Amino acid sequence: MIFSCLTWNTAKRIKHINKQVEIITNSKSDIIALQEITINSEKLFKKYLSKKYKNVVSSFDLVADKKVLFGKRMFGQIIATNYPIKSENPDKFMVPWTERILSVKISINNKVIIFHTTHIPPGSSNGWIKIETLNGIYERLVKTKESLNILCGDFNTPKQELEDKGLVTFAQNINAKGEIKMKGNFRGGKGIDWDKGERNIILGLSNIGIEDSFRKLYAYNTQEFSWSFKRKDKILKRRFDHFFASDKIRVVSAKYLHNQGNTSDHSPLKVEYYY
Repeated sequence: MIFSCLTWNTAKRIKHINKQVEIITNSKSDIIALQEITINSEKLFKKYLSKKYKNVVSSFDLVADKKVLFGKRMFGQIIATNYPIKSENPDKFMVPWTERILSVKISINNKVIIFHTTHIPPGSSNGWIKIETLNGIYERLVKTKESLNILCGDFNTPKQELEDKGLVTFAQNINAKGEIKMKGNFRGGKGIDWDKGERNIILGLSNIGIEDSFRKLYAYNTQEFSWSFKRKDKILKRRFDHFFASDKIRVVSAKYLHNQGNTSDHSPLKVEYYY
């Protein structure tokens, strides 16, 4: 059977939540994963999404001490679906902030898929918390590689993708000659360790049979983006939002849904799978 999934960083833009819900509903996706949810927007998303989806859960549901959910820890995740689900214990992931990962077991056509969504903290404002989170997710997926896994969300990486399958991480620079150079020291640690943390997810998951769904369909000469921002006179575009799936789950289509107005600074990514 074919089922569809949508991931979207809603950018905490609570004033646009009605339009966001309209976009989500119109996507007609079977499984919804949202990032950058706040305590206030969580209540509204649950209220509106529950009109269409029987099961709506958030990573905040699994945080015992809600007092920690402020400042840099104010963001959570939501998963919504009509399929039967069961939330997983976030402590299975050795990550600094457990509300940044939400995992559920979803029963589809009598098969169980472990569905994960995450919002990796950006390194520019959180330093090595980013790499510790990426490492924790990677290590957990290595342990569950025999299961059926789908991982999605906003990973805040890579910095750039090159046509020859080269990946540029935030621990690297491209010089005037077009050469990729590793930074020796980066944000208080070794550049090579930062580089490894980003690569383990974007490229390394394929070594355990969990592949980038978009890149499964499109070669690197197809350039896409999910987030853009203006720096001086330049508009930079980066593909931060991804789906990864076990190779037993065949990807049928993958499309970034651009032109959603100012509802978010990220574009939703919709993927269809066959299993």
